[in-house]
Amino acid sequence: MIERIEIDVWQAFDALHPAPTFFARPGWALAIQHAYPGMSACPVRVVLGDGSRVLLPLVLAPGGKLRWCEFIGMPLGAYTCAMKDDGALASTSEFSEAVETIRHSCDSFSLTPWPLAPGPVTRPGCTERAHETSVIDLGPGVEAALAGLDSVSRRMAGQATRRGVQCAPSRSAMASATYYEMLRAASERWGIGQPHFPKALLDGLLLTGGNDVEIWFAEQDGHPIGGGIVLYGSQELFFWSAAMRPEYARLRPSNALNVALIRAACERGARWYNLGASEGLAGVARFKRGLGATEVEYAEFRYERTGYAIYSWLKGSVTAEKPGAPARGLS
Repeated sequence: MIERIEIDVWQAFDALHPAPTFFARPGWALAIQHAYPGMSACPVRVVLGDGSRVLLPLVLAPGGKLRWCEFIGMPLGAYTCAMKDDGALASTSEFSEAVETIRHSCDSFSLTPWPLAPGPVTRPGCTERAHETSVIDLGPGVEAALAGLDSVSRRMAGQATRRGVQCAPSRSAMASATYYEMLRAASERWGIGQPHFPKALLDGLLLTGGNDVEIWFAEQDGHPIGGGIVLYGSQELFFWSAAMRPEYARLRPSNALNVALIRAACERGARWYNLGASEGLAGVARFKRGLGATEVEYAEFRYERTGYAIYSWLKGSVTAEKPGAPARGLS
């Protein structure tokens, strides 16, 4: 049995048992709903065969004229996870049973399980796409994490400090506009035209994410020269987006910012510092390895009923709101 639960019920559950990744928390789904018309936060609870229950945060996509039922966990290549009533993560078998139940109740079901927990076992009819994310294990403590920086990253972070670069989260009402303009300019330099997410999504995150969404800036003499957006789950700091003013690259703001965020993650009690995927970005991948990150493999799963698959093929491709590109971080 599948039960769609109300948002306030989900929020109350999250207050007691916050999901390990921000992407599986109400703030992300509600921000998606805020930024993309037609998308709606849709957490569901699945009753398993033994009578136990599993909560799976999802988003419901617009059904179009044909009223397709399409669940996504989560849009924009983000993650979801399955949680039991006591807040514990579901086991592989429990997650698998929940996925199997849901996929038979809809026309399309795609999900990307949080890479740092047990995921479901796939069944016939599933298409699978492999990804990798870069992660620093903060379990041994902040000094051990910082000791994992290679000599180049450590030297550049030191240079930034000596040159007066300071990093902190911004509480300014202008933080959103300042960061997004920095990101827009960076996107033009990268040749992608526009940022990979609309400003409405950033504004939605700040509106719905509370203290678990932060905009950080690396500044010199009070002037932002680099920045990033971080998202907190109960076990993970995800560095979701980053940008830098190129004329200040010699000051190494990115190195300084990552060192500051490793410290911030440890202060918040996070176990993982997740820098996201780097597919097709060899230089970014090297930078993350220099910070001491290791690559963790994970998969994106998709199930489609025959009718929906034919429709999707005829349409040519899936829409921009659906998973495809992984959550990169440091974009």
